[in-house]
Amino acid sequence: MPRLTDKTRRLTEAGYAYNFDRMMYINRLDKKAFSVEFIEDHPESEIQKRIQEKNDGANWRFYTNWPIAQGIERELRRVLG
Repeated sequence: MPRLTDKTRRLTEAGYAYNFDRMMYINRLDKKAFSVEFIEDHPESEIQKRIQEKNDGANWRFYTNWPIAQGIERELRRVLG
């Protein structure tokens, strides 16, 4: 598991859990997921801003450094529910 930094502490306090298989912090209630690379490469203020963004719950939001291939995104949506 990545070292618990201020960024990851913010995520866990906001209800995100680290998923080892996906290497992402995931919040199933908010339907949002942050890749470890995104967390490492963006300032804490950006992470907090994304945590606070409203999501209508219809679709998952994935925060990554690079666009996710459609097949991988489809699989993530299926697995995450």
